[in-house]
Amino acid sequence: MKVWMVLLAGVWLAGCAAPPQSDRAAPQSREARQQQLEEIGAWQVKGRVAIVNGAEAWHLNVIWRQDEDDYQIELWGPFGSGRVQLEGDAQGVRLSDAHKQIYYARDPESLLFDHTGVKMPVSGLRYWILGLTDPQQEQDQPRYDARARLTSVQQESWHVAFKRYTRLGELAVPDRLTVAKNDLQVKLVVDDWQLQ
Repeated sequence: MKVWMVLLAGVWLAGCAAPPQSDRAAPQSREARQQQLEEIGAWQVKGRVAIVNGAEAWHLNVIWRQDEDDYQIELWGPFGSGRVQLEGDAQGVRLSDAHKQIYYARDPESLLFDHTGVKMPVSGLRYWILGLTDPQQEQDQPRYDARARLTSVQQESWHVAFKRYTRLGELAVPDRLTVAKNDLQVKLVVDDWQLQ
């Protein structure tokens, strides 16, 4: 009986012991986190994007490479079908299709839509993929979690929801986000994140 009571007392005392210290860093301020994200100059994501526009839907694979203001986005359907490459820099935007045709424009959204029928807010996604707001668009109702990560924001007529973050070294970056405007919904799932 005494042995039982000693064991019970030991278990009870162990339960009162201080919990182990967490190895997580203290939460950042929003400003510190934003500055850290803005300093990322070059990155690449590989993943999948689902685009629903009313009754139309596309399920595409994506590789997005960003180097400061220059970008290269590859989109293709199942089994490599219909591959297009969208490239942008200070001179403008180029789209090359599966037939090696090349088209030019000043903005990526109209170029992509005119030649593929796909609507995607490329200019905003460049920032949203990092978990930042687009500085070119007014923002409303930004919401943050306890770790200063953006969870949702309204930018112009786009509603952006950051569904999940993943760790990339010391940095947390989104790996699931949804962007919606009227009947258009874009869901991005990142399978591979790389900082370059």
